[in-house]
Amino acid sequence: MTVITRARVHSDALPSWQLEAPGAGMAPALRKRPRMRVRRVEVMGVALSLEAVRAGRHAVSKVLSRWGVGSEEVFRVELIVSELLTNAFQHALPGPGGKIGLLLAQDCGGVLIEVEDGGSKCSEAVVARPAGSEDDDESEHGRGLLLVEELGGGCWGRRQLGAAHHAVWAYVAAGESRGAR
Repeated sequence: MTVITRARVHSDALPSWQLEAPGAGMAPALRKRPRMRVRRVEVMGVALSLEAVRAGRHAVSKVLSRWGVGSEEVFRVELIVSELLTNAFQHALPGPGGKIGLLLAQDCGGVLIEVEDGGSKCSEAVVARPAGSEDDDESEHGRGLLLVEELGGGCWGRRQLGAAHHAVWAYVAAGESRGAR
């Protein structure tokens, strides 16, 4: 069974993404992705399966190694990919072809990760802010987006692509150490 499918995208086909500093208290849905001069891009479709998150993480590791990305950044990107894919499989419907979209883009400053789905199965509030961000010490879930925020240095967000269709993105800056490994 194929879990990951790939498509190569020429960097000229991508938009120039806007940069807006994450700003304290700014809702992820209002944040804009970083402006990038894209050097490399990889687009994958991740099929819903038991091994999908592991396979996605492995595919990302191979791409980033091929791109020469440092081990600290690879580690952070792999964790973010795991969290975003897990959230997409748990809370969203698959996109076209029954897959969740995964985009990696590299510029001279870091790596952009974006996970795109076919729409939410539940309330938009789940994706609008990290669930564990309020005083919810008893919750067993909801800390994944807090991890994404920490690993991405606060540079992450969500963008609406259609009626219920959206993408969650994070940017990992090169050479910036966040958290213990």
